Amino acid sequence: MIKKSAGIALRRSPAMKVGASVRRRAAAGLASGRSTLVDSVLMPAAQGSAARVQYAAVLDGHTLNLRALLPAGVPVPGASGADAAGADGDAPARAHVLFISGGTRIRAAARLHRERDGQTSVQATVLLGEDIGGVPVTLGRWTLGLELDSGSPAPVRLQLIGDGAPAYGGPTRPLDTCVRTGRRHRLGLTPAGRLRLTIAPAVARAEVLRVNRAFTGTSVLFAVYGPDAARDGAAPPVVELVEQQRRTVLRHTAEPLPADATAWRVTLPLGRLLDTSARQTWSLRLVPGPRGGKPLEIGRHGHDLRSPRKVLTPPKFTVRAGDGTFVEVKPQYTRRGALQLVCTPRKSGTP
Repeated sequence: MIKKSAGIALRRSPAMKVGASVRRRAAAGLASGRSTLVDSVLMPAAQGSAARVQYAAVLDGHTLNLRALLPAGVPVPGASGADAAGADGDAPARAHVLFISGGTRIRAAARLHRERDGQTSVQATVLLGEDIGGVPVTLGRWTLGLELDSGSPAPVRLQLIGDGAPAYGGPTRPLDTCVRTGRRHRLGLTPAGRLRLTIAPAVARAEVLRVNRAFTGTSVLFAVYGPDAARDGAAPPVVELVEQQRRTVLRHTAEPLPADATAWRVTLPLGRLLDTSARQTWSLRLVPGPRGGKPLEIGRHGHDLRSPRKVLTPPKFTVRAGDGTFVEVKPQYTRRGALQLVCTPRKSGTP
């Protein structure tokens, strides 16, 4: 109890707020220094063979969004003639984004756009993953580049330099984990400053689908994603209900939901489980399977929220314990997205 209170006090202390401010300033300084390095050193060293990335991000977990400016002097497809650009400024689509890994090259269509200042930009929206109808990129590191069809026998190939990562200051952040495959996509830079996409395999996670309320307790519907999520013939997962302050652990077996091999329901008869003498905070986690590993916290992990605790606020409800005491149950999520059930006994005898 003392250790937990000390941790809460430390997180809320002015010193931690100063630390967060210092970290934000350091991150802003690092981004500014990186941009200076790209514009002052890397781009001149490329000698017109690289496009400057202005924006690059993986949104919704599996869609690459890219915008880059072409260097001056590069032959642009469709730049001459009456069809150089349409009414909206887009030139004929004869540009591609290249995904390069070893000897493998994968091309994805991009758009050329004539800017007001006369420069030409390349814009692309690329779905990642063959199993969801996108480009067949696989696990590992991919260096990104551009290919322009200039009409000559050999296409013009350009490097993509600069990460172009936007600064996000709102309640959301880019979602780098695909909600359908679980694969993780992260954009970064090679030592030479080239844009690089790293694709990592899915990790196991347990996601809350719904929290049902009842006068005697609650049932939590959740899905398991990642390796071995759907295990035909395997035993149902076991959920541990953990009360952290008193180190109480109770186990309940989940039951499958129809028509979905990855979805489960665990019923928690809180009315029979609660100790009504004090406030209790319960969390839920999955017991590791036969292959071992760490317990999985049941919560909301596949989201793009900076603070799930502030945004995801399930409604409170009341249950009646076995001794007749009414207990208020408040579902909430931690900063890491884990589900908690905060159970507070009412002093009066009415709900």
